[in-house]
Amino acid sequence: MRAVRRPARRSIAARAAASAGVFFLLAGFAVGTLLQPLTTLGQALERLNPISFSSLQQAQRAGVWLWLWNNGAIPLLLRPAWMLPTMLGLVLIGTAAQLAWGNRR
Repeated sequence: MRAVRRPARRSIAARAAASAGVFFLLAGFAVGTLLQPLTTLGQALERLNPISFSSLQQAQRAGVWLWLWNNGAIPLLLRPAWMLPTMLGLVLIGTAAQLAWGNRR
């Protein structure tokens, strides 16, 4: 009975990951087509809500998580806005494929 339940759980997880992956791929495509191609993620976030973005910069100046800001957030904010959702979608689709076909021997 246990062998019957495991593939069902893997199948549900694979479908959920595939659905989320398709959503993020479509979001990346929409961002890439609606904004200028070289709009960075920082510029896009600043257009959405400039007040919260400036508060992040103030927190960085105050020394809150300085290493994480310099080595994690800044490189992501300098990438094109479409890249983050597209890469997340590709990772989720790969995860779905691994879950669906990974253990079949």
